Amino acid sequence: MYSVSHRHHWIESSAPRLCCAPALVVVCLIVGLATTCVAEVIEDLMYESPGSTDPHIDLYLPPQGLLLDTPTVLYVHGGAWVSGDKSEDAAIFHVLADAGYAVLSANYTLTTPEHAGYPQAMYDMKAVVRWIRTEGTQYGLSPTVVATGPSVGGYFTQFLATTQGAAHFEPLPPPPGGYAIQAGISFWGLSDLQQQAEMMGSSGPLAWFMGGHYDQDTEHLYIEASPLHYTDDEDAPMHLVHGLDDPWYPWRQSFWMHEALTQVGVFCGQEYFAAGHGYEAYGGALAAADTMLEMIPTLLAAGRTPDITQDGLVDIDDVLVVVQHWGGCPNLPVDCPADLDADGVIGIDDLLAVLAAFGGG
Repeated sequence: MYSVSHRHHWIESSAPRLCCAPALVVVCLIVGLATTCVAEVIEDLMYESPGSTDPHIDLYLPPQGLLLDTPTVLYVHGGAWVSGDKSEDAAIFHVLADAGYAVLSANYTLTTPEHAGYPQAMYDMKAVVRWIRTEGTQYGLSPTVVATGPSVGGYFTQFLATTQGAAHFEPLPPPPGGYAIQAGISFWGLSDLQQQAEMMGSSGPLAWFMGGHYDQDTEHLYIEASPLHYTDDEDAPMHLVHGLDDPWYPWRQSFWMHEALTQVGVFCGQEYFAAGHGYEAYGGALAAADTMLEMIPTLLAAGRTPDITQDGLVDIDDVLVVVQHWGGCPNLPVDCPADLDADGVIGIDDLLAVLAAFGGG
């Protein structure tokens, strides 16, 4: 079963940008005589990723301040591995920041005909997660990470959601909490580069990214670079959006990932729409932002476990989290991991769930 989405087109309004400090920009909307700031932007922060050609990120913070335990949204731009920039799709970032989320938009090593992006771009994506959980703490960022992006950004979203613990993609020491993300929202992304090459050919950007056309000598690399081949029951919950008439990345790419995650018991939503590739086909970039706001709490709730502290063991620390947060959950965007049954209240049912799993991993 799948749903076909019919999205309205949102009109993006322009906004003046006021520089308030070096590399710090406050974006404001002027409505009549009132001025409302909708985001603070810290531009061109650097993350550590040896070998990267563009290890830079922009950070968008809510104008009202970032509440403790608000999930961090990691946005990965598209561009067929060969183009694109972290400054794209800023309208989405402002919507999410205005709703209370911190948004991190990342650049990564781009591909050229002479220089393959694989596997360096994968190292870069892991390094961004590492930055969130290390350097990002000085900005109040939560280690709870929701990745999202369109096209190749959707591919990287699926990669981050499925490859936790894959040492060959994680050359730097893991950060506190490791490299696993907590949720992914993929817009028309690829899950299987091998099948993409077999069905659509591997000329152009795909071959450049992989460092060679798909054949018996490179087959193992195309498999290695495919998120579909890493699915297991430790993966992050995902929501997959895809156009049924996508001419570049067939909708089956999302179907295969949905099927694989469902088989291992990981929550995965799928949403298809009767059009092609890109935000314009979907109904606009802000329609995608609307989907993100809708799905983030659903995905986080689906990934909750009795191991609330995420230390690999259900013990007294998890019981104490339930007791300390007893009662109602804060309104989103703050995540509420102790609300295991996602009913909006931390109570006896949540405590019983922890006690039932007590001593387990």
